[in-house]
Amino acid sequence: MRFNVANLLVLAGVLAAALAAPAAAQDTSRSLKPATFPRWDLGASIGSLNVTNTEIASSWATWHQKAEFRVDGGYYWTTHLKTDVSVSTSNQWEDYETVRFNVPGIPNAYAYDEITRQFISVSPAVTWQFRENQFMHPYVSGGVRIGLLQEHLVRQGGTLRSGTLGYTVTPVDERRTEVVARPFLAGGFKSYISRSVFARTEARLAFAQDGIRQVSVVAGIGVDF
Repeated sequence: MRFNVANLLVLAGVLAAALAAPAAAQDTSRSLKPATFPRWDLGASIGSLNVTNTEIASSWATWHQKAEFRVDGGYYWTTHLKTDVSVSTSNQWEDYETVRFNVPGIPNAYAYDEITRQFISVSPAVTWQFRENQFMHPYVSGGVRIGLLQEHLVRQGGTLRSGTLGYTVTPVDERRTEVVARPFLAGGFKSYISRSVFARTEARLAFAQDGIRQVSVVAGIGVDF
C-alpha cells in the first residue's frame, strides 16, 4: 500500500509539472519583449466627414456632410501605447456661390461661381489601448489633423443683366489649396475577428478656438503583424 501511494504521489507531481509548463509559457507570451506581440497594425476605413461652413469658407449650410476614406498605420511600443498616422480623403463636391459686384449705377450686380472642393488630411497621433484579450480593445487617441482643402473655382464670363442694364463679368478659372491644422481627440474599438484580423470603429473630433470644426465617424478592417 505504501508503494502504491508513493507512486501516486510521484505521478501527481509529474502531472502538475506538465500542466504548469503551458501556463508558464502563456504568461511569458504577454511580456513586453518585441518578439512576443505584433508591433504594427494597418487598416482601411470608410465613413462620414462633417465640417463646419467656417472651416471651408462656405456660405451654405452650417455643417457639410461628406464621405471619408481613410488608411491607418501604427506602431506599438507596448501592448497599450501606440503611435500612428492616418491619411484620409473626402469625396469631391460642388458648391455654388453668388458674388456681388460693385458696378456704378447697378445696385444688384452679381456673378456666379462654381467651386469644386475636396478635403485631404494627414493625422499623426498617440493612442492608448485598454485591456489585453482576444476580442475587444477600446482605445483613445490624440493628435493633430493637418488638412488640405483643395478648391477649383470657375466663373463664367460674359455680359449679365440687372433689369434693363448690362454689365460685364470677367471669366475666372483658378485652383487653390488651403492648409488647416486642428488638434483632435478620438475614441473607438478594435474588435478581433481572428488572432490578427480586426474590425475598427472610431469617432474623431477636431477643434478650433471657437469649438468643434470637424467630426468624422468611420468603420473598417485591419490586420496586426
